[in-house]
Amino acid sequence: MEPTQVRPANPQHSDTLPHTSENYRTATIRTPEIRVEKYGNWEIEYEFTPAAGDHGNLLVVFSSVGSKYGFGAALSGVQCNVLRIRDRFDGGPSYYVARAMDFSVSDAVEELITHYREKLGLERETVVLAGSSKGGSAAIFYALKYGYRHIVASTPQYFIGSYSQGHGVLGEWVLGEGQPQENVDRLDSVLPELLAETTDLDRNIYLFSSTKDYQYEEHVVHFLPALRKYSNFNFFMVESPALVKHAEVTRQGLSVILSVIYALTEGTVPRFGEVQVGSNEVDDDAATEHLSDLRARDTAAGVLTAAQLTPERATLSGHAFLPGVSAEQGEEAGARETKQLVLVRDEQAWVADAKTVPVDQLYLKYFDTHFASYKDGGFTCEARELFDTLPDGVYDVFARVTSESEDIDRRVPLVAYRAIDRRAASAGREVVLRGDARSVRVIKRDLTAAGPGGSVFALKRFAMEGPRLRVYGVFFLPGRNADRATHSTYYLTLRGADSTHTVALKAVKREDKVRPHMAPGDFGSYSFGYFTSEDKEGVDLSEVPPGTYTAEIAMSTGGGLFAHQAGELEVRENRASSVARRISGRNERVSTRARLRRGLRRRLWRS
Repeated sequence: MEPTQVRPANPQHSDTLPHTSENYRTATIRTPEIRVEKYGNWEIEYEFTPAAGDHGNLLVVFSSVGSKYGFGAALSGVQCNVLRIRDRFDGGPSYYVARAMDFSVSDAVEELITHYREKLGLERETVVLAGSSKGGSAAIFYALKYGYRHIVASTPQYFIGSYSQGHGVLGEWVLGEGQPQENVDRLDSVLPELLAETTDLDRNIYLFSSTKDYQYEEHVVHFLPALRKYSNFNFFMVESPALVKHAEVTRQGLSVILSVIYALTEGTVPRFGEVQVGSNEVDDDAATEHLSDLRARDTAAGVLTAAQLTPERATLSGHAFLPGVSAEQGEEAGARETKQLVLVRDEQAWVADAKTVPVDQLYLKYFDTHFASYKDGGFTCEARELFDTLPDGVYDVFARVTSESEDIDRRVPLVAYRAIDRRAASAGREVVLRGDARSVRVIKRDLTAAGPGGSVFALKRFAMEGPRLRVYGVFFLPGRNADRATHSTYYLTLRGADSTHTVALKAVKREDKVRPHMAPGDFGSYSFGYFTSEDKEGVDLSEVPPGTYTAEIAMSTGGGLFAHQAGELEVRENRASSVARRISGRNERVSTRARLRRGLRRRLWRS
């Protein structure tokens, strides 16, 4: 056996190597791709996800009203090819049937489906059409008109003209200007005519609905006589005390819907007949006892779902309520709850009143054995004034919910479903609001009390141009990536004898400016480690009183705060004559080090 040849690490020109080929692994990663392409007379936006492994069928999904692509993330487990078509044609929806009564939309969509079917080498028998609500109507329409066999339709509309008329944006876009009644009647006849004319009854149809959905009587019952004639018609009646709205039928029955889609896309055709999913049966005595016990339990809901934080406004909103239902008061007890946000530090508390607001579908998020509506379970709190008057420090945030009529007063840690990080500054102080699944905290701190802390800083511009200050430069923390615009928050603070002013700066991508300031051997990503003013013309100082100010640039990132002095600023009555003087020393040394590093790199490259 010949010994392996070891070549010395001598460089050679890259032109002597073969060209860069496609990495097979990268090419075969199953990644959804959104495209906009023209078929027929229309540009169609769609998302295509290739099959994972040996799962060669094609699932075509049509969207419901208000959704971009049908079923959202619920289809992530489907292994076959997935084509999700957006109902957007020339800027608006069409029901996948007609755009302003132009019926060529459906032929264009069918051309798209055929293109992928033929590209994948598939027959029509291997294509599954699926959709909810408007998308369910489309699935039935395309199967009947273009000869597909597998249909999964949840809560479809039968009279698509009447449903579109006056229904948000659907009316004008689908029926045309003025939504004339003759157009309504024409679209109302589309599905009944297809069902009456179709003679091929060898199809597999899976229809989902609920007696608690008002559209069951208005639309779904009209499908049943015709659909029951098909060789494999399956009807799923979804029932639950938690079903209140039309869209909830699909959510409640989603597990069964997905199981049908999984089976069909793997070539298995299930036969269920007409079955019930779930139940409306409620043991009233058990429900009353459970919800009353839950009300008496030492617990409350406190969830931060949204936060707006600026120097002018701090608005926090979310869910805060007492779970369960008072046996004496009934469900209306929730309307008498009062709510507060409480900030605690060192055994001291600062309190802000919150308003009770209605929140849609909280009964779905907080369903616990038995139904309770929690229709007034939301809160909103304007807390800017509170934040401005807080002493510096770190505060734990709680939700306090009180029901005087029930003699209940509870305080729970406020939490967040998804991580929240909001920052804003004014008058030299920053307020940070951070929340996760365990807690929410408010941090207030002095921007000018921070030091450099090992950060890299190089001021590139600090000069007055009329009433505006042009300021920009490099600022990042080695070891902490600055690879996106939200990696840090930058501020400019002007501190004078009588007043302090803070404005936000922004991070921009300037890799060419940042790279020279990176230390040799540092392979971090700092392309957004460059700050500049929000306005490309500079920071407007027209509202800053005349006087002499010390300027400082701060970077707030993660739990850290870093600051560097930038210069001095003399704001004069005549703003056009104001002057700015950058502070020499540290910034110049940083620039000198950067020049030395650049020179060293050039010498190493030449060698």
